[in-house]
Parts: sequence; C-alpha cells; structure tokens
Amino acid sequence: MIMHAVTFTFRPDTTPEQVRALAKELGTLPSLIPALRSYHFGADLRLRDGNADFAVVAVLADEEGVRAYLDHPEHVRVVETRVKPIVATRSAVQMAIAD
Repeated sequence: MIMHAVTFTFRPDTTPEQVRALAKELGTLPSLIPALRSYHFGADLRLRDGNADFAVVAVLADEEGVRAYLDHPEHVRVVETRVKPIVATRSAVQMAIAD
C-alpha cells in the first residue's frame, strides 16, 4: 500500500468559498477513481504554528494506483481548476504503509 499525502498553503487572497469549492470537488473523487482505497482531506485545525492550510491523503494499492489517481482526468481537472488558482505552496510525499 502507498500513502500519497499533499499539503497546501493558500495564497493570501484565497476566500473561504474557494476552499469550500475545493473540498466539494475533492469529495467527488473517491466515487470516480476506483484506485483510491481511502481518501481524506481538510483544512488544518490550527493546533500548531507553521502548519500548512490544507491536506489531502490518498491510500492506493501500488504505484500503478498512484499513477491512475494522479493522471485521472477528474483529478487533473480539480488540480487545474480548484488547486492551482489558490495554492501558494505545495508539498507531497508518497510512502509505503502496512496493509
């Protein structure tokens, strides 16, 4: 199993409406992308200083699943229309996890 985790820091002019629209779009992906084993996303709870603003965590079976998720047309559309316009910085990691 592979966990793909992404964090975003939003641009200063990002509105709450844009963040809600992003979350709504992300919520559609699990039903559209069969490779996703689990999928979680949301705004940072602000429990610690210096955290990113938002995170997405996807669990996939293998490298093929990661590619299927990242290259899926709906994922690409969400990135292009909802993520890129509001994100100042992005960081990602893929790591092996136990089944």
